[in-house]
Amino acid sequence: MEHDELLTLLDIDSAAELVYFEQFAELMEHDNDIPYETLILLVEGMDPEVLPELVEGYFEDVMKFVPDGESDLYTLLQNIATTLSTLSAASEEDSARVFAEELYKFRSWYLFESSVLIKDLADDSEREIPLMEALTSYRAQNFTDEDYLFDFSDALDYSLDEYIVSLASLSDFGDGDDYDGSYDDEDDMGDDD
Repeated sequence: MEHDELLTLLDIDSAAELVYFEQFAELMEHDNDIPYETLILLVEGMDPEVLPELVEGYFEDVMKFVPDGESDLYTLLQNIATTLSTLSAASEEDSARVFAEELYKFRSWYLFESSVLIKDLADDSEREIPLMEALTSYRAQNFTDEDYLFDFSDALDYSLDEYIVSLASLSDFGDGDDYDGSYDDEDDMGDDD
């Protein structure tokens, strides 16, 4: 998918217009592969102040539908969300590239590579589906007569890369005006007595 095709899919004329949750959800859940190079172009053109809000809002929505008792899956998604949110807020020179890499990795896993075993209780049939489809099915069964059992254990295979991001590069930390470089002696952990 080329950059122009992605803009058309998202119903925008430029990446700077990607400011709404629905647009970001469409980007995250579109079931065709979006090449890494296309994601970089999109991310580089987005409003850097809006991107972290979109990431956080999207993952909050996804995690609402993780089944009770699936704490490992919830924790994994929370860690992925934290990583992507942190990277999206960074302002270092290559931050768009690093964020796009991690976003591409997440989309590939979430939409295509992850595997959830789903059992239809009506006929005891089983099938494997990607995590996004499984969470959608879990959510949808509340509104239908369908009843499934889900096994998310194989979907937990996701390696989180470690990134070092300087605090100064995070927009949420501002310019450091709130900190004067001093500390209170009473808070000193060392004890000279």
